[in-house]
Amino acid sequence: MPVPALPARHPDDTRYGLAVLDRYGRVADRAVLRALEWGPGQALALSLIAGSVLAVPNPDTSVRVGNDGYLRLPVGLRRACHLTAGDRVLLVADPCAGRLLLHPPATLTALLDAHHTAIHAVHTVAVERATP
Repeated sequence: MPVPALPARHPDDTRYGLAVLDRYGRVADRAVLRALEWGPGQALALSLIAGSVLAVPNPDTSVRVGNDGYLRLPVGLRRACHLTAGDRVLLVADPCAGRLLLHPPATLTALLDAHHTAIHAVHTVAVERATP
C-alpha cells in the first residue's frame, strides 16, 4: 500500500506542547511559554478565534503569566471553549511571530475529522483491493 508523502518540515521555531488544564484554569506547561520568552508578569491579550485561543503580548490587558510561570485562562474564556478541569489542550507557540495558539479538544476534533475521514477512505480502498 502506498504511503502518502508527509509535507516537508519547515525550518522554523514552532514549539508544541500538550498540557492539562487544572481546576483554576492553569495551563500546566511552562516550556512553551519559555520558548516565547514569556515570563512571570507578561501581559497577554487572549482572543477566541474559530474555537481556539490566540494569546499575544499586550501591555494594556489584565491577563498575565502568573508568578509561577504558568498561564491561567479566565473562567469566561474556558466556558466559551467548553474547557473543564482535566482537559488536555494542544499548545502551538510561534516565537518568531510572538504568539501562542491553544487548541481545545473540540477544536482538535473538528480540525482532524476531514483528515481521519481521508485516512479511513484510503484504508478501506486498500482493504478492498487486497481482498480476493
